[in-house]
Amino acid sequence: MNEGLSDAHCHLDGSQSLALLQQEHTILTIINCDSPEEWEENIQLAASKNQALSYGIHPWKADSYTFEQVEPFLKKTRIIGEIGLDNIWTNVPMTTQKKVFERQLAFAAVNKKPVVLHTKGCEKEILSYIQAYPNHYLIHWYSSLDYQQDYIDLGCYFSIGLDLKKNPAVWQLAKAVPIDHLLIETDGLHAAEWALGGIFSEKDYVSLLEEQLKTIAEIKELSVEEVKKNTYQNLERFIRLGK
Repeated sequence: MNEGLSDAHCHLDGSQSLALLQQEHTILTIINCDSPEEWEENIQLAASKNQALSYGIHPWKADSYTFEQVEPFLKKTRIIGEIGLDNIWTNVPMTTQKKVFERQLAFAAVNKKPVVLHTKGCEKEILSYIQAYPNHYLIHWYSSLDYQQDYIDLGCYFSIGLDLKKNPAVWQLAKAVPIDHLLIETDGLHAAEWALGGIFSEKDYVSLLEEQLKTIAEIKELSVEEVKKNTYQNLERFIRLGK
């Protein structure tokens, strides 16, 4: 089979045209949902078998939903996320975040559902949480120079953020992660605008992914084809872990 492009971490943000573009290019992707409304919307938009949905209470929304409210969706989804802790980009109290995070981690571990992690500023804390709840973890857009090897040693998957060329921590991570645990991501078009500046639309989506592959190929001294094949197969493997 000729492996295509993959995007390990995407938010559709209601964009039907992005969902259709992914289908047209048979892009393998995990589309994140963080509310019951978004889940229902994405079920409609992401109709292809290449579009896997994940569900979780994002740390920024840890005070917006109770675990009980989202449990039915956690049962339906094969992948839990993105979940985590964040002490940089949100004012949600850390005690609330930790409570919601740990409930979801425990649920995922018991039900054998892989997890997508958001780790901003809380890399050390999350490391000890996931050591307590062994599971398969995908760390999205890890952007700290610290603890990279600790996470790698736990067998985590990593999706590399779009600021790869200008963020030394992301560059270093792409270099350090073994090729069989490496993934690429866009985090959606809004994230591209935030990370790279400028305006991005659906027409830029495929080239964002291709640019990621090219840069990683240079960093790892591999061919673009090899990186493309590996990132696709790695994502396929991670999605298949879902129950």
